[in-house]
Amino acid sequence: MVVGDLLWPGCDAFVCPVCGDRFEDMGPGVGACPECLRTRWTEARDGVRSIHRVTREELHLPSRPPRNDDGLTCRLCPRECRMGEGEEGYCGVRRGTGESFRADGRRVARASYYQDPLPTNCVADWVCAGGTGAGHPRYAHDRGPEAGFYNLAVFFEACNFNCLYCQNWCFKEIPPSKRPPLPVEHLVEAVHPRTSCICFFGGDPTPQLPYALRVAREARRKREGILRICWETNGTVHPAWLKRMAQASLESGGCVKVDLKAWHPRIHEALCGFDNRRVLENFERLARWAPLRREPPLLVASTLMVPGYVDAEEVGHLARFIARLDPDIPYALLAFAPQFVLHRFPTTSREQARECLDAARKAGLRRVRLGNPHLLG
Repeated sequence: MVVGDLLWPGCDAFVCPVCGDRFEDMGPGVGACPECLRTRWTEARDGVRSIHRVTREELHLPSRPPRNDDGLTCRLCPRECRMGEGEEGYCGVRRGTGESFRADGRRVARASYYQDPLPTNCVADWVCAGGTGAGHPRYAHDRGPEAGFYNLAVFFEACNFNCLYCQNWCFKEIPPSKRPPLPVEHLVEAVHPRTSCICFFGGDPTPQLPYALRVAREARRKREGILRICWETNGTVHPAWLKRMAQASLESGGCVKVDLKAWHPRIHEALCGFDNRRVLENFERLARWAPLRREPPLLVASTLMVPGYVDAEEVGHLARFIARLDPDIPYALLAFAPQFVLHRFPTTSREQARECLDAARKAGLRRVRLGNPHLLG
């Protein structure tokens, strides 16, 4: 099933329902054109939110965070779901039953994993210890890429966003009954002598962060020597938990990779289901800790260049925001490939990529790169 086909069968171009303009360089799926999202949000809002509601319902996920006054409250992220007895949270990890609330995402997780040979296609491989040898000998085995070593890649099958272009959206089709729970001990045992880093990604680590931190702590306790802890995240975890994430990476030589999806809060909401206030606040917090370890860098940012929506204007704003905090924070721009609801969109063009790279550099950032040029149209 492709959710976009249920909403716009046979439609390739996009006609904005707010202003009526036709756009040939983007596909249907977002609900309004970028300009209307920025300047006519009141008119665009219902259409945008309807798309997110339908995509969630088609995948049998809660269409909005539950707000049961008598329920249990999860405070891991800004959704702050209040779940009644048996009621499912927005991320789909835990329910309002006491046992699920205490165990799911804490002692067991909806996750899978694999041993990924280094160097790998990690967002941070161009600056991290595993990809470059940065921080050798304390944090890296070699002065260059760690050939012969492995990253334990842990994929969390849950997320507190609803990105319309999610490249890993298929995990949402798998019902909980088909996902055998993964105990902490099982994952710790998967760390072998040639494992030099663990990367928690997904989905997103946020809904199951207590579990990830337990794995990180137990794995490092079990192992002597180098074992870096890294994260790929949307950056919305509660600040108290963010500090624990950053500390695990700082002590081990790992990094926190934050996906800055858009600058304008309405562009961000249209693409991901929610605004970006917590993302930007948390990124500022991480930037304050970044000087505590310059090499390898603690903090890395990335942005997916969505045609028509995340353009040079959006990237320029994001880059200026990063540069004001620290111009040496590495920033990777990523080419878009059609996925999920936005499967009728084009790939990022070479012109858009060039404009975005120029905008990031003009903003004052000193470490910018295009992460996946092979996807450019």
